[in-house]
Amino acid sequence: MRLRLSQEQNLIEASVGSLLEGEYSFAQRQRSLDAPHGCRAELWMQFANMGWLALPVPQEAGGLGGGALETGLLMRAFGRHLVVEPYLACAVLAGGVVARMARPDQVEAWLPGLMEGRLRMALAHEEAGQRNPLAPARMSATRRGGRWELHGAKRLARGAPGADALLVTATQAASTATAQRERVFLVRPGAAGLCIQATRCADATHAADLWLEGVLVDDGDLLDAGPTAALQDALARCVVALCWEAVGAMTAAFEMTVGYARQRVQFGRPLVQFQVVEHRLAEMAVCCEESLAACELAALQLDRGDGDATALASMAKAKVGRAARFVAQQAVQLHGAMGVTEELAIASYFRRLTAFTQQYGATDWHAQAFAEGQLGGGAWRQSSTLPLTGPRTGAAA
Repeated sequence: MRLRLSQEQNLIEASVGSLLEGEYSFAQRQRSLDAPHGCRAELWMQFANMGWLALPVPQEAGGLGGGALETGLLMRAFGRHLVVEPYLACAVLAGGVVARMARPDQVEAWLPGLMEGRLRMALAHEEAGQRNPLAPARMSATRRGGRWELHGAKRLARGAPGADALLVTATQAASTATAQRERVFLVRPGAAGLCIQATRCADATHAADLWLEGVLVDDGDLLDAGPTAALQDALARCVVALCWEAVGAMTAAFEMTVGYARQRVQFGRPLVQFQVVEHRLAEMAVCCEESLAACELAALQLDRGDGDATALASMAKAKVGRAARFVAQQAVQLHGAMGVTEELAIASYFRRLTAFTQQYGATDWHAQAFAEGQLGGGAWRQSSTLPLTGPRTGAAA
């Protein structure tokens, strides 16, 4: 069954497709990779002018109020074109954290610049040895002399190179007056005690490792309006958006592989005429369709407020992660040795999909988390899409 998009959703899909078709071919993408911090300033401003930076921000915070589905449509096109600009890290994740956790005065001071493309923010949450992307930060936040003192390290903070501000998660130690609590602080790149080392990920995107040794933060830069669960909700929505991006990359890789198999002749016949190749292509097509269905289900339930966001994120990542690995490997295999050369785009799709399986929680971790949630709650007894009515209610109980 195909999802029927609204007129506004069709316009979003058409606009992003039109811009990227003209501005982001595989050859043009190299300009972004060569740009400072992997972000073309003029293209980022085009993102802002098209309203994409404001799309995932709630209307009450001044954004366009796009849901998980609208953001997903945008991310799917980004995945098809292998966009390296840090849209997910800066607009979706960092913007979502500010909109959900910042005080009204902080929202007014920070979000307009982010949505207009004048300000870039990135969340630094992942830490070494952290398998659970939603686990509380081990970085410590200690109250000293009316300010906060941060100690710890973060790894692979995407979008951090070149960012104007960093959102750093840290855990406040329990005391006689307060319980242990995870908090989010805004840290300027030039803060004393902060060391930022830029690095490149496997898919050539830019990230940074951070070390904080006694970094002092004022109360004005503490995001203290939203509950701790708001951080997990923002991270979960980011994972769902990331899965949409992977679906776009998978689909493009599959289409390229089909085209190559039709042109490549072996033993006097095109590769596509060999039965074993036909079977592999069919399995790749099924993987793409199943992954899209998982993303649509997660996005629709998030937009309806139906179900736990973290469980939906794990469901989508478990399905799309396994499918992405298979599609990426088969695409390279069917291209032969040329599939790992820089001249063909398929090698870049392979690296992107491989990196995706480890980003914001590995596929196997999300699969285990989703399975444990289903078994523990008994939700496996009932359909994820059909309501329980009549005799089914008693049977499920």
